[in-house]
Amino acid sequence: MRKLTRTQTTVPLIVLDDDPAVADHARALFAQNVPVAVVSSQYSTVVPFMLGNNGYTVALVADVDDPDQLAEAIVIVERRLGRVGSVVRYAADLPAVTARRSAVSAA
Repeated sequence: MRKLTRTQTTVPLIVLDDDPAVADHARALFAQNVPVAVVSSQYSTVVPFMLGNNGYTVALVADVDDPDQLAEAIVIVERRLGRVGSVVRYAADLPAVTARRSAVSAA
C-alpha cells in the first residue's frame, strides 16, 4: 500500500462492528476515495473495503476493545495513511453533517 501524497491533516479510524450508520459513513468515504481506515473484529466485514481498494483505505481485523490491538491498528494506519485524528465507533462520533444526514434518512 502506498502512503498518500495528497494533503490531508488526519484520517478517521472507523469501527464497523457496532453501528450501521458508522458503516454507512465508511462506505461513503470509501466511494469518494477519501482516506479512511476501517477495523472490525469480523474479517467478512472488512473484505468489501479490501476489494477494489485504491490505496486510500486501510482495512484491518482487530478487537478494538483490546488496547494493544487498537494501538497496533493505529500504528499501522499512521504508517500507511497519516495521523489518526478520530476513532468513530457510534453515530454520536460521526461528524455533525453526516450525523444529521443519517437522522434525516432514517426518518
